[in-house]
Amino acid sequence: MKLHWLAAALFSMSVLAQAQTQKETADPPATASYSQKVLLKNWAFSVCLAKVAKTQDAKDAANAAASAYLEFGKLPIASYEPLRALADRYAKRVYGGATPGEFNTMKCIDLMHSEELEALASKLAR
Repeated sequence: MKLHWLAAALFSMSVLAQAQTQKETADPPATASYSQKVLLKNWAFSVCLAKVAKTQDAKDAANAAASAYLEFGKLPIASYEPLRALADRYAKRVYGGATPGEFNTMKCIDLMHSEELEALASKLAR
């Protein structure tokens, strides 16, 4: 019985040490240094990526990024609704080209560089 307890304790210590090492070696995101305008634009981009994602893992990753940008933002939640509507509009666009595909990532990149997002983020960040 004591041997099982000792093995469990050693395993737990190993897991904790590994978690601490990962925490110490993880690169911190640059999010804290972004302006409110950049946080808003990055949030909208992440929301768009979540909308167009085909796998749950991709959707979860994009939503996690959006949550991080929201966490660092200083604006009320209601400020994000027009950004979400704009991201939805871009995600629903229908693109075509010589190469077959839905061009979902391109839709979100186009959103990120759009005058609409620039103007909206500038207005909200004031």
